Amino acid sequence: MNRKGQALIEFVLILPLFILILFAIIDFGLIMSKKNELENMSIDVVTLIKNGKNIDEINSMYSDVLITKEDGNDFVKIKLSENISVMTPGLNLILGNPYKIEIERNIPNVT
Repeated sequence: MNRKGQALIEFVLILPLFILILFAIIDFGLIMSKKNELENMSIDVVTLIKNGKNIDEINSMYSDVLITKEDGNDFVKIKLSENISVMTPGLNLILGNPYKIEIERNIPNVT
């Protein structure tokens, strides 16, 4: 009985699954990294809004991120969203391609 051939066949059968898992880990890492980047960017956007910048000026500064502002009675809602493409086959069917990342911040309305 040839054990080397059996091990090679088992490796070839399991290799695609390992590659899919590796790409899924990379995709989730990229999604978490982009979410963290948006969290940090939201601090800057809130600071700019508190300093009197217009939402259109802020959108021109951060051209790759969609920034929206909703005025309420007591709070102003700031929403940052960005799309990220998912490269893992199968995972893009579950998450959707592109995957939309959204961050919301509520700041007191001082007007």
